[in-house]
Amino acid sequence: MFFSTLLLSQSIDSSAIPKKLESYIGLKYDNDFFSATDRYYTQGIQLSIINQMIKYSPISYALIRLNKKALNYYGLHFEQDCFTPKSIRYDTLNYLERPFAATFFVSHTLNSLNSEMKIALQTQLDLGVIGPCAMCEEEQKAIHRSLVNIQPLGWENQLKTDYIINYRAKFEKGLFNKKHREIIGNTTFRIGTLYTDFSVGLTGRMGFFSSYFNNLGMDKYAVERKSNFQFYGILKGNVKAVVYNATLQGGTFNDASVYTISDNRITRVVVEGMAGLVFKYKRIGLEYSKFYLSPEFKEGLEHHWGRCLITYCF
Repeated sequence: MFFSTLLLSQSIDSSAIPKKLESYIGLKYDNDFFSATDRYYTQGIQLSIINQMIKYSPISYALIRLNKKALNYYGLHFEQDCFTPKSIRYDTLNYLERPFAATFFVSHTLNSLNSEMKIALQTQLDLGVIGPCAMCEEEQKAIHRSLVNIQPLGWENQLKTDYIINYRAKFEKGLFNKKHREIIGNTTFRIGTLYTDFSVGLTGRMGFFSSYFNNLGMDKYAVERKSNFQFYGILKGNVKAVVYNATLQGGTFNDASVYTISDNRITRVVVEGMAGLVFKYKRIGLEYSKFYLSPEFKEGLEHHWGRCLITYCF
């Protein structure tokens, strides 16, 4: 049914699609400091660029477009994610804890949107590294030093260097669409050397906004511009089935890590939640969100973190 939806025959005139799509640049910063903790997924930074020139990359052939009605936004994302145990005050191993882990990868993405059918397909290929070369140790120590905080201990036990090759696909469908309210269903799978999992969930939006399937959030080149101002709340919930998580279990190609979490300690079903507020005016968008993640391994704790996101449309 999923693939048949992608291959539906088209009746729309291609001239109705804008000749030039919006471009975006965005900066996302995640930190559990916003939830007054310093553990697990402790920091993430992502720089995003969305521009039609990116479609000429040969990696674009690995990404999937919807039918001829779709607007296709190609992007590059540069992302660093850092993970620690629940305490960074000890330099000895705790075999009941999460290992230190650092990842850096570049993502080639395609967001393919069909506003008439209210569907979206996001596909993404990640290429990068896990291990010391991702530089999380140096970064966390520098932040703690600048804040005159305790120096984190134990990074010498982090996961060893390995390669990241991961593919992600997310399909979304509008289930309820009114002027100031939307509910969107989604299903996502990831497969590769970093994450292999499958999830389903719902997203709700309430407030003043452009339709989710019209563009990527701001409508500089949109055919119909209703307002330069958007302000709304977001609620998300997902249930995820986990097959493999390299930040817990170690890399695929290198098994030399000092410590990893064994398969029988991995929590195979986890719950994710998110609540946020978004403000957009003309070309600038601001978002603040809080995230929840249920325990990822048997001895683990639930986790919370915050996100700040700024986006510029040009």
